Amino acid sequence: MLIFENKSLSLFWMIDSQLNKIKNILACCTFYRCLVAFLAFTFSYLPVFSNSIKSINLYGHSIHLDFAAPEINLKAPLEAIDLTASIGDLKNVNLQKLVYQMDSISVQFGMDDIAYLLFLDKVSKCVYSNILEQGLFKYALLKTKGYRVLLGYSSDYLTVYGHLDFKVHNVAFVNYGKFVFTDLSFLQNLEPCEEILLEASLEGRAITMNDKRPPLFNVLSKQYNIHFEYEGMQYNFEGRLNHSLVSYYRDLPAIEFGQVYLNYQFSEQAKNSLINSLRQATKNMFPSKQIDFLLQFAQTAFLYRTDYESMGMEKFAFPEEVLANQFADCEDKSVLFAYLAKEVLDLPSVALIYYVDNHLNVGVAFNHKSAYNFIYNNQKYLVCEPSGLGFKPGENIYDLNKASIVNW
Repeated sequence: MLIFENKSLSLFWMIDSQLNKIKNILACCTFYRCLVAFLAFTFSYLPVFSNSIKSINLYGHSIHLDFAAPEINLKAPLEAIDLTASIGDLKNVNLQKLVYQMDSISVQFGMDDIAYLLFLDKVSKCVYSNILEQGLFKYALLKTKGYRVLLGYSSDYLTVYGHLDFKVHNVAFVNYGKFVFTDLSFLQNLEPCEEILLEASLEGRAITMNDKRPPLFNVLSKQYNIHFEYEGMQYNFEGRLNHSLVSYYRDLPAIEFGQVYLNYQFSEQAKNSLINSLRQATKNMFPSKQIDFLLQFAQTAFLYRTDYESMGMEKFAFPEEVLANQFADCEDKSVLFAYLAKEVLDLPSVALIYYVDNHLNVGVAFNHKSAYNFIYNNQKYLVCEPSGLGFKPGENIYDLNKASIVNW
């Protein structure tokens, strides 16, 4: 009897133990079910990430950024609610972290704001393949960076506008508040269309340009070889130029004509080759002959070709661009000649713009008793025509009285 009671008690304990195990199993199942449901709910509200940025070609420099961008699915017709939601997704991935990385690279290469903008354009194309998503990404990052920008949209297009402190020609712009906002795609000849402003804000700072020097892109180089004949003598100038800078210049918009085109000098490679060679070639000549030598060099060493023929749009070229292209129009040849006069002969100059004739040539400072064409700010100037063949210093078929003088 005692033995039976002990067996019954043992059986009861065994059954109770098994029931507790079953309860624990059920509790665990409930917990895991709740955990899975919670995670599924949470991740349904988090952005889905596209591929992270691996490497960007920045004018020959390989740039690496640690950033994973969220997927954005913008489709026409565009609606404000979708654009606002997508901007929110971008802000949720901490764009400031990407800004810090890009700022560090910007300092490394001495970029100004316009160079930073072109850098951002390359980043956006690496992150998104859709042009609408690229535009929204650029807008969100520029806002995060603190620039004064606007976002205009129509049913199927986005335009990012920025307030510039320098002028760009032949691009779309809008007036908003007391500021002029320029289309930051810098595309020429766009058809105007009605747009809606997404966010009405004038906060932020202007996009600036350093007109004293270009960024420090310098990893690519290119050989140049120029043949030139002067008074029966053959000259051959060869050397290397900074092709990273040339590629950067080609990406720049049509910056207003001015001193920046002379301030952005030849790279050290080009200076050490072409400028030194031209100094050597002209060192024993009289001053008037030196000017004539450089003028004929600009006239004949580079083919004449209009911007529309070469690029399909109007755009001024920097001196190193002309050296790389080996062709130029009247503005580009004038810039090159003025730059060479300054670097080789230490002669300042002014640009002479004939708006009625759509032409430009150069006045070079020349302190001769009678061999000059006009006086400007108590300085005598000799007119030089770099784009026409056979013109000697002082020869000019355009009316100087109709010329606008740009002191660069």
